[in-house]
Amino acid sequence: MRSTRAFAIMVCVAGLAACDDGDSADASAVTDAGTGGAGGAGGGGGEGGAGGSGPTLPEGCDAYLEPGEGEQERVQTALIEIGEGQTLCFAEGTFHFDAELSLAVNGVTLRGAGRDATILDFDRQTVGANGLLVTSDGVTLTQFTVQETPGDGIRANDVDGIVFRDVAVLWAAQASGENGAYGLYPVQSRNVVIDRCLVAGARDAGIYVGQSSGIVVRDSEAHSNVAGIEIENSTDAEVFGNYAHDNAGGLLVFNLPELPVQDGARANVHDNRVENNNGVNFGAPGSVVAIVPRGTGILVLASDDNEIHHNTITGNHGVGVALVSYIPDLFGEYADPNFNAYPVGNHIQDNTFEANGEMPLDLLESLPVGRPFPDLLWDGCDEAGVDAMALENRNCFHDNTGADFLDLDFCGAFAAQSTDASLVECTHAPLPSQGE
Repeated sequence: MRSTRAFAIMVCVAGLAACDDGDSADASAVTDAGTGGAGGAGGGGGEGGAGGSGPTLPEGCDAYLEPGEGEQERVQTALIEIGEGQTLCFAEGTFHFDAELSLAVNGVTLRGAGRDATILDFDRQTVGANGLLVTSDGVTLTQFTVQETPGDGIRANDVDGIVFRDVAVLWAAQASGENGAYGLYPVQSRNVVIDRCLVAGARDAGIYVGQSSGIVVRDSEAHSNVAGIEIENSTDAEVFGNYAHDNAGGLLVFNLPELPVQDGARANVHDNRVENNNGVNFGAPGSVVAIVPRGTGILVLASDDNEIHHNTITGNHGVGVALVSYIPDLFGEYADPNFNAYPVGNHIQDNTFEANGEMPLDLLESLPVGRPFPDLLWDGCDEAGVDAMALENRNCFHDNTGADFLDLDFCGAFAAQSTDASLVECTHAPLPSQGE
C-alpha cells in the first residue's frame, strides 16, 4: 500500500496526470459547449485514463443560463460574450434583476423554456429605462416573460430585423401609473415581427411599433393596457389575427407631430377581434394616449392610406372605429410645419360591429351626438386647399355590417352633421399582405 501511494504522489509531482481538489463549478453559471480533456498517461503498464467531456447543452443552444446567485452579472456577461448568430438559452425558473439588460450582438436568439416557464423579473430594478434593450440586427426573442419593469419592457432601438415570438410582458398591478409605459417597444426600426405575444398592464401601449417600417403584428393579445396595440408614425404595417380587449383603447394607428420620422401610412389592419375596450385610462397626464377616450375600439389619427377591414368590433362603449384629424384643441398644440394633420385615403370596409357606443365617456361624452354613439365616426375635417373629392384624398366607408355612421363636422362647429353613409361610399385598391 505504501509503495503504491508513493508512486501516485510522484506522478502528480511530475505532472503526468492532473490532480483535482474535487470542487465542482457553480451549477448556475453560464455553460458553453466544451471539448473533452486529454486522457491521462498510462502508468506502470496500465491503460491511459478516459478523456473528460464538456457539459451537455440543450439542443440548439450555444450557451445556457440557470437562475441563481449573481444572475444580473452572469446574464449581462452572457449577453456581451455570446457570438454572432448564436442562441443563448434560459432555463425554466425566475431570474431576478436590479438593472437593465442590453444586447448589442447581431443575429442572436434569446430563448426561454416557454412563455410561462422562464420569467425575467425586474421588480427590484433601480437602474435603466428598460428591462431589456436590443440595439443589434437580426435578433429573435422567444419563449419567455418579462415582468414588473418600472420602465419599458423590451425596447428594440434602431434595428433591422427583430422578431418577438411567444413573448409576454406583464405587470400585475391593475391600472397603475407605476407600471412601465410600453410592453414591446420597437422604435425607428425595420422589418419588425411580433407574433403570438401577450402584453398586459402597460400605462401607455402594450404592443407599440413607432417610427418603423416593414411591420407584422399577428396572433397576439393585448389587454388591461391604456392602448392595446399602437402603430405610430410607421409605414407598411400589417396587423392581423390579434385580440385587443379590455384596454381603454383597443387598436390605434397614429401619426403625430414633432417626431423624427413622420408620414406614417399604409397600415393593413384586418381580421382582429377588438372587444370591450372600456378600461381605465391611466396614461401619464400630458401624453397623447391619455386623451384616448375609454370605450374606443379602433382610432385612426392623422394617418393616411390605411385599410381597416374584416375586423370584429364589439362591446366598446364609446365608438367602434373613429377617423380623426390631429386637432390642437383636442390633442395639444404643436410647432411642426411639415406635419399634416388630416387623414386621407383611408379605406374602412367589411368590418362587423355589435353593441358599441352605448355609454360614451371622456372626450366622446362631451360631443353633441345622440345616444347610442355611432359605430363609425369621421370628424369631417378636410385640409384647406385640397380637393377633398379627389379619390386619393377621400376616406371610404362601405359594407360594414351592423354599423351606424356619422360625419361629425367637427371643423364646421357640428353644423352639418350627416349620417348618410352613401356620401362616403367609395373604394381604394387593397393593400398588399406581408403576413406569412
